[in-house]
Amino acid sequence: MKRVLFDANIYGEIVIDPDIDTIKEKIKNFGTIYGFRVIRNKMRKTSKSKYVGNKELRILLLNLYDDITRGREFDATEEMSQIAQSYYKAYREFGGSKSLVDIIEDFIIIACASVHEIDIVVSDDEKSMLTENAVRAYALVNSIVKKRTPNFIDYEEFKRRLFRG
Repeated sequence: MKRVLFDANIYGEIVIDPDIDTIKEKIKNFGTIYGFRVIRNKMRKTSKSKYVGNKELRILLLNLYDDITRGREFDATEEMSQIAQSYYKAYREFGGSKSLVDIIEDFIIIACASVHEIDIVVSDDEKSMLTENAVRAYALVNSIVKKRTPNFIDYEEFKRRLFRG
């Protein structure tokens, strides 16, 4: 069974997907979905004035997260913070331009996935987390610290695999 971590944006994709009920059912056979406190905290920052239909988006996201992860949630550690800092240093050396403040949460998420041997990270974040410079940084740092870099897929690929298998 695959170990999977969804980035915050994926919960948003699921919440607005017309196939949400089928997706929630099929996820159970896709793999073990883990949560990460940093991701949940990102969703808690969602404005209370945003709605999907007549339901508050923030509540929908948090309920979906809690339902999918069911108590399988990681906390951030000092090791993850150190790895994320190393990712940032390598990212900048590879030509990455985002500031530490803008990208550190993404790097901590990947550090969490690497530390906990997550097989797949599902994310649509191509502007920071999944840029070429960032992915190169993960590979370099993880080879040094002896961690396995997870595979990355976007939401559409996740849905293809979900409905195929």
